[in-house]
Amino acid sequence: MNEYVQFKHLLEYFVSHLEWALNQNKSHVGYQTYIAPIPNFKYSGQGYKGAKIQEQIANWSTYECGTICINIYSSNYTSNACYMNWEGTWVNVRPHWTNVNNERHIDSLFLTQDQVSNAKAVLTRTLNDLGLFDNQEPNSILKEFFDTYKNMLAASHANAPVQKDVEYVEYEEYVELLKANKNLILTGAPGTGKTYLAKQIAKAMGAISEEQCKMVQFHPSYDYTDFVEGLRPIKSDASDQIGFDLQQGVFKQFCEKALENWEDSRKKPKDISAERIFKEAYERFIDDIRNGKIAGNKLPLRSEDVTMKIVEVSDNNNIILKTTDSESDKTYTVSYNRLKKLSETYKDLKALDEITNIYKAVTEAIKGCHSSAYWATLHYVYEHYVGKVTADATPVEEKNYVFIIDEINRGEISKIFGELFFSIDPGYRGESGRIFTQYQNLVVDSPFNNGFFVPENVYIIGTMNDIDRSVDTMDFAMRRRFAWKEVKATERLGMLDSLGADKTEAITRLTNLNAAIEKIDGLSSAYHIGPAYFKKLKLYQKASGQKWELLWNYHLKGLLYEYLRGSDELEANMQILKDAYDLKKRDQAESNGEN
Repeated sequence: MNEYVQFKHLLEYFVSHLEWALNQNKSHVGYQTYIAPIPNFKYSGQGYKGAKIQEQIANWSTYECGTICINIYSSNYTSNACYMNWEGTWVNVRPHWTNVNNERHIDSLFLTQDQVSNAKAVLTRTLNDLGLFDNQEPNSILKEFFDTYKNMLAASHANAPVQKDVEYVEYEEYVELLKANKNLILTGAPGTGKTYLAKQIAKAMGAISEEQCKMVQFHPSYDYTDFVEGLRPIKSDASDQIGFDLQQGVFKQFCEKALENWEDSRKKPKDISAERIFKEAYERFIDDIRNGKIAGNKLPLRSEDVTMKIVEVSDNNNIILKTTDSESDKTYTVSYNRLKKLSETYKDLKALDEITNIYKAVTEAIKGCHSSAYWATLHYVYEHYVGKVTADATPVEEKNYVFIIDEINRGEISKIFGELFFSIDPGYRGESGRIFTQYQNLVVDSPFNNGFFVPENVYIIGTMNDIDRSVDTMDFAMRRRFAWKEVKATERLGMLDSLGADKTEAITRLTNLNAAIEKIDGLSSAYHIGPAYFKKLKLYQKASGQKWELLWNYHLKGLLYEYLRGSDELEANMQILKDAYDLKKRDQAESNGEN
């Protein structure tokens, strides 16, 4: 079997695997050839080192230049975590999904040479162009696709050493737990680096940018309006009046960005191109308004004798308009999101001009609004800007979005989340978890106009210290919506690598101290001291002869005292812990000749 034929079989298997895993459709063209013959079919996993999935592609995975592996993640078969790649590289073949008759299907494959979070298409070809499932010899397009794939591999080897996804491997246990459950609580003793670990998990998930990874810290004053939405005072530049406006909280804003990516990743290239053109055209329009380039700052309506005056552009690029022949001071807001939605219904100038009843047409498309204001604005953008803009049609890749809540139990969790306790449930991600928020009747110009839901590509990580006495407990309704993972001090000793020659002694003192903590009545492993406290040793390197004592006095003593506050044997127990930290028991044993 030559490599082109072999590669064609592999692509057909890859497509058939994902289609079967998602849709369970035995009528799919590749089912009988690639799925049915495999006993105990393995749906998901990392296809490395002879794993089950790799066994399923053994006939087609080995090439003169290297081995091709397949990665499939069951939590979301349409995610960016499903791909083929040259082993040990980020040179990938990835699927593009589209909607067909209310089902998700693969319509094309594309090549990438970046990690999941940064993947950009190098070459895209439809399944038909590649001749998949046509029972013919590989065509010229498939050969080109394979040759490009091999060249990308060669370039990868030439430009840099082969790199495996070290971040993912190191945090694989946590990543897989988060992927499976959508929500994860990292709990454990103080100083075990839970916050840092949460950020590294997000990074291993591909959530590197600020847009994809957001962190907040809960505290007693944090509330629903900060997290979800609430009314905030605003001052209008036009009227100089103070009013109240509904503002999205940080989590709702985050979910809106994630939803945009989720929806865009499922669009056809031509639709992506059209949207990019419209966005660029609108931005040029806004720039011209701000720079005073719109003649008289007026937009003509259907009747040439009537115009709308542009009053201002808001900070979020909404346009404020006023009818020029009216004595009223009433203004009308045209938002980009609603204008964009209108453009998806009426895709060009001709379609707008053919509208006979503007009010009916516009309100049917975007519901309650000042229809003439939207018609006039869209007409002007089409007439003066859209034709001057071009944009590529590169597919948008689905990304993971990770929201980190540090000290999650320091706030009143039930009040902060409100009705969101339902929508964050891993079983109700996406539109099946749609709920009406407290201010739903005021929500306009939002993808959540019809109710809020947490997109399927959103993951939540919380950190907490169970022993913190100054915080609220998490009720059972919230607890059962999270997976819980204890972060143990012994698992995080790598945090001490930066101590250099002091690392060994630091580990010995930490281990000895934690063993002593467990032996004291009322304490347990939950009260261990984490390695983060010992990293502070670097602050006292200039006082080398006293650095261990200073670390105890300034960082450990106070915490341990709080652990023991109220106990009958406080001072005696503190001395036991100090002796353990100073390794006095070990030293005494050694002086007696014990081993």
